[in-house]
Amino acid sequence: MAAFLLRRLFYGLLALWLISTLIFLLSRFLPGSFAAQSILKENDSFYNTGSIESRQAAYQSYLRRTRLDLPLFYFSISSSAQPDTAIQLLQESDKLLLQQLSWHYGNPKLATEYFRNLKNLIKRAGPQAQSEVRVHIQELLQTTDAAKIKKSAAALQQLLGSSTESFQLQQTAEALIYSKQQWKTLLPRFSWHGGRNQFHQWLSQLFQGNLGNSYRDNSSVLDLVLKAIGTTWWVLLLSMLLTTFLALELSILFVKQRAGKWRKTLLPLLFITDRIPVFILALLLLIFLASPDFLQLFPVYGMGAYQPQDQHWLQRFVNLFPYMVLPVVCLVCVNLPYITNQFYWSLSDVSHADFIRTAKAKGLSERQVIRKHMLRNALFPIITLLSDFLPALVGGVVVIETIFAIPGIGRLLIESVQTRDYPVMVGVVLVVALFKVIAHFVSDIFYGLADPRIRQKS
Repeated sequence: MAAFLLRRLFYGLLALWLISTLIFLLSRFLPGSFAAQSILKENDSFYNTGSIESRQAAYQSYLRRTRLDLPLFYFSISSSAQPDTAIQLLQESDKLLLQQLSWHYGNPKLATEYFRNLKNLIKRAGPQAQSEVRVHIQELLQTTDAAKIKKSAAALQQLLGSSTESFQLQQTAEALIYSKQQWKTLLPRFSWHGGRNQFHQWLSQLFQGNLGNSYRDNSSVLDLVLKAIGTTWWVLLLSMLLTTFLALELSILFVKQRAGKWRKTLLPLLFITDRIPVFILALLLLIFLASPDFLQLFPVYGMGAYQPQDQHWLQRFVNLFPYMVLPVVCLVCVNLPYITNQFYWSLSDVSHADFIRTAKAKGLSERQVIRKHMLRNALFPIITLLSDFLPALVGGVVVIETIFAIPGIGRLLIESVQTRDYPVMVGVVLVVALFKVIAHFVSDIFYGLADPRIRQKS
């Protein structure tokens, strides 16, 4: 049994590492970034008070501090026309333009030089440049067409009085156009980055128990996740226990021979409940049970006022209980039909077995037959179902926490995706994957306890 559990634990940890690695790599391919939204975007934020140059400097400093300027993985396979890793320090629009120029003309070195000269000319022209100059600059920032580039570069040289910046821009533009080598886009290029990459830095911190810091406020990701789990945990635990208990009792009731009326009444009701989407059910509960227009029996949003951290867990649970009633009821109503149906069919399959008829022939009561014989032999599909139930609840709680404004793990995940806060996003997904690994490991333990043959084989 111990060897079996150790092997399953090893597979679970391996799966957890593969999932976290995949999520880490995929999160970096999301369009946009927190830095582009908060530093480079001209709005009413703190960074808007500075000039364009100061915002660019703050943006590059931010990328270096968060190590987003490093390559993503240990190696990369790209086209020979792809610019070098210095492109990581550019903002999204500039990065896209440089990549398009490099791919269109197949010469990343000349494309980078042309792009650098264009930026120097924009700095030379300044924000007070005349409208015709701004029109040609905007054209160069949006096009890779050779004719348009030549026309705008020549016009800028005339408008700016043959300045050094405009002369260099025209020279590099002509060199880029006449040295077009588009066939280079077909040649692969393998680059080895060693340990100086984003994944290696993140993995090193992870093995030290550090999930990194949030991009928004530089707070510890581990502290944010643990604080969110402290709120979500009660909702998940109560929902799972209540759903499992009700599903088990209802399925036992349906299996009984004299429960035909209950089956005809409750099964259609469960079917109707299963057709209602979770967000509609949550809104209906809010309207009918937390609105002054109907019955204001429960508080509406927020899981209560501020709770001191040194509070005893029982006292904290009592304070939060009124705020958990509607979210728990919503999760139970959403998951109860499916769980009950699966439990019922598991018991029904076992009810026709020979050993059940033998138990009935011995004169055992219907309650003893169901709970001592039928239920024990139907445990395997039930355990399998419950092992996937907890991770499914974690996924469903995202909608519940958003509607009821619960500061839990689901709401934290939504906020991290919206703001492109990669460390928090990866940390939350890692915790959800950990829930799934733990659930499957616990189910393996129950498999061994339910069936001695598993212990003997292992």
